[in-house]
This record gives sequence, structure tokens and C-alpha cells, in this order.
Amino acid sequence: MLPDGNKNFDSESGLNLTGRELLNMSAGSLVFYLFIATLLFYFFHDDGLFDAFTHGYSFGLQVLIGVLSGAAAAVIILFFSTRKPVAPILDDFTLFRIIKKTEFTWFDRTQVSLFAGVGEELLFRGAIQPLIGIWFTSLIFIAIHGYISFRSAGHILFTLLLFGLSMMLGYLFMYAGLVAAMTAHAVYDLLMLWWVRWLPSDD
Repeated sequence: MLPDGNKNFDSESGLNLTGRELLNMSAGSLVFYLFIATLLFYFFHDDGLFDAFTHGYSFGLQVLIGVLSGAAAAVIILFFSTRKPVAPILDDFTLFRIIKKTEFTWFDRTQVSLFAGVGEELLFRGAIQPLIGIWFTSLIFIAIHGYISFRSAGHILFTLLLFGLSMMLGYLFMYAGLVAAMTAHAVYDLLMLWWVRWLPSDD
């Protein structure tokens, strides 16, 4: 779901990322997630890392389910994100401020989305969820992305929306397969990268 958080990382504090820099960060995150997932599978799972891909529907059907699910989730979250009480608080999340100031090519957007979808889903859904369950995994997932906030009704609603998104990805992994969760995650991120970039800037 893209690297973010609630720290004040924007041009005012000196961080104004280029698309290539954000892409490099995402690639580094992918390597890190793969490393942690490999360790978790080695020490805590009976099966190997690649066995996480063996359950669920056929590859093509998983991709189709993932595309439809990711697009549906993006539409729902965009619907609420363009209306009160969520719209006024979006700039409280670093991700939105950074994306609005970052020049992406479509190639950059696609790669960043794929890196996040593959790496994060392999770690959280493939490696962590079977160990601690879908609820705790989803809670940890949105927490490390900085999406838990109870400062206002808008913050609470946005927290619940992202928790619901994470739960959806967990259920996709359980019932459709890991590729479906990865695809849904990547499609959601791709659509959000496109939309957030067109939000009006505060500058």
C-alpha cells in the first residue's frame, strides 16, 4: 500500500522525492519484505515460501479476481476520500503530500504498485497471516503504514476504510490465492497513485 506514515516528510522538512527516488525506495522495500518473508517461512512454517502460491484458483482467474477487487476497493475508498469528513484530512497522511509533489511516469507508477503488491502481500498475507490470523495481520498492516488515527471522525472513517481494504486482501489470499491479493493490491495502488497526483496542492 506504498510507503508512508504520519511523520511530516514533505518539502517543508526537506524531502521532495522524485519519481525515481520513490521507485528506488519501493524496490528496496520489496527486497526487505522478501528477506523477512523468507526468514519467517524458514523458521515458522512447515512449507516453503513458494508453497504460499500453490493454493487457490488458477493464475488467470486469480489475476481477474484481483483486478476487479482492487478496482472496486479503489472506487469505494475514492468515493469517501472526495467527500467530508475524509477529504479535509487527507493531507495529514504523508503519502498524499509526497505523491502530490512527485513527478511520476506511468512506468514509475506501475513499478511502484507492482513492488508494493508483490512484496507486502507475500510478507503480510503469505508469511504473517497464517501465523497470527487475518484480524491481527490487518491491524499491523495499517499500523505500519501510518493509517491508524482517531483525531477526528474523518480520521476514524479513513482508518476503518483502510482496515477494510486490508481485510479484503486477507480474504482474497484465503479464498482465491496469493496472486489475487497481490494483483488487487497493485491495482489499488496504481489507481491511487494516479488519483492522488491530481489532488490540488497546498503550495
